[in-house]
Amino acid sequence: MLRRLFVFLYIGVITSFILLAQPAFALEKVTLQLKWNHAYQFAGYYAAKELGYYQDAGLDVQIAPLRPGADVLHEVISGKANFGTGSSSLLLSRQDGVPVVVLATIFQHSPYVLIARKFKDNQSIHDLDGKPILLRRLSDELIAYLKREHIDQKNLIGSAPGMDTIEQLKAGKVSAISGYVSNEPYLLKSAGVPYEIYSPRSADIDIYGDNLFTSEAEIKKNPERVELFRRASLKGWEYILSNPDKAAALVRKYDPTITQQKLDFEISKINPLIQTDLVPVGFMNEVRWKHTVDIYREAGVLNDNFSLSGFIYDPNPKRDLKWVYVGLFIVVIALFLVSAFLYYIARLNHRLRQSLEKLSHLSQHDVLTGLPNRALFTDRLQRAILKAKRDKTLLALLFIDVDHFKSINDEYGHQEGDEVLKTFAKRMIACIRDSDSLGRIGGDEFVILLEDLPNASGAMEVAKKIQSAVSIPVSANGGLIASTVSIGIAEFPGDADTEEGLFKCADLAMYEAKQAGRDQVYFYSSAISQKRESI
Repeated sequence: MLRRLFVFLYIGVITSFILLAQPAFALEKVTLQLKWNHAYQFAGYYAAKELGYYQDAGLDVQIAPLRPGADVLHEVISGKANFGTGSSSLLLSRQDGVPVVVLATIFQHSPYVLIARKFKDNQSIHDLDGKPILLRRLSDELIAYLKREHIDQKNLIGSAPGMDTIEQLKAGKVSAISGYVSNEPYLLKSAGVPYEIYSPRSADIDIYGDNLFTSEAEIKKNPERVELFRRASLKGWEYILSNPDKAAALVRKYDPTITQQKLDFEISKINPLIQTDLVPVGFMNEVRWKHTVDIYREAGVLNDNFSLSGFIYDPNPKRDLKWVYVGLFIVVIALFLVSAFLYYIARLNHRLRQSLEKLSHLSQHDVLTGLPNRALFTDRLQRAILKAKRDKTLLALLFIDVDHFKSINDEYGHQEGDEVLKTFAKRMIACIRDSDSLGRIGGDEFVILLEDLPNASGAMEVAKKIQSAVSIPVSANGGLIASTVSIGIAEFPGDADTEEGLFKCADLAMYEAKQAGRDQVYFYSSAISQKRESI
């Protein structure tokens, strides 16, 4: 008996020793390659590491400054680094066949500017015409800027590796240099050199700045790790922007030589470029990227057949509705391009800027009614949900379908049917506040976004107004066309917490209204979903 007890104790001790000797859960080692030395513009990544956001995501992140002679893109694509920071010129690499993917946009506006030595009052960019201008590589947006300002570019100079562009400016060898609004101006000011700054945004060249990126291979091999890294990085940036007083200590941990004055200058110039008061940090909009593509084409560095396909990261690739929206957007763009081609044939003297403005509008609005289309309305709904979450307010989505509209087209013709839709759109606009949004997402389907509602009855009041306004017959060919609408209502919070979910709930409620005999208003409920699933 004692022998058996001894054996059990011996096995227990050995087992405990083995378990205690096992190493703790190992973090995945990844590298973030910066595009140059440590600076405040990378503070969000420092915060994510030092506050444990990366560690909470199971990641051991090394933040590496750029080695002399190295290239951040090569480090990532070759696999030496997993992630990198870069400018919007990543588009040019994508055109060259480099499988780069942008994960998130940190700067909503580019920090690149032209910096000229000041030599007189009322100096303007046109004083640089015909003078030598020194541009670093990846400054292609500045080339487009010079073209728009009709500045002679025959004296453009490319910087050589290791060249001190500020010394070139101070020595009078060039009249202007490209630079970061948060860097070179501070150095010139510290040296007592007067200067003038010229921003491309003054010529409506407004593109994304710093972007977090990776490779297609990294996304394919480690999709979960990519998303965890992206979220932890954005969490770090949210902390920095909410706690600016903590930034100095974090940055100095990575660059002890930076002064408080330099940090204050960088913060004052960089934070306005991020603009979290308008969009969440990391937000990307495909329309903005298309605008950037047009800018680079204008600079002559991007081909006309360049495609954004695969360039913009999709954190939810299996969400079917998103691809429906993308498909609709592509169809609208394709239709416009055909129209634009015929327009250019007849009106060769129209300026490019007018064409771009028309392209931007038509890509986001319904051609018949002028209302926001599905893509633009979905973008507004996304922002409204974020605002409602932050402010803890109520919003409602109304899904409106014209009853028996096919019969109207069959009896009166499509032209009269279009007039009915336009009339209904005007009447519905008169029923909502200026802060609300009305969109057309299908042939006879409309949607309304109501924000900051005091209670659910507010949505029902608007729905009843719309029913009453639409019930008034429309004049057509000497007669009157009468119709009604079926309306489904979904609310946030309560029914769904995403734009796709709200669309689905409101759509189900609208179909329930039709099943009930049309000309009805139904709120979404779980019972409706159960009923539809049982059919």
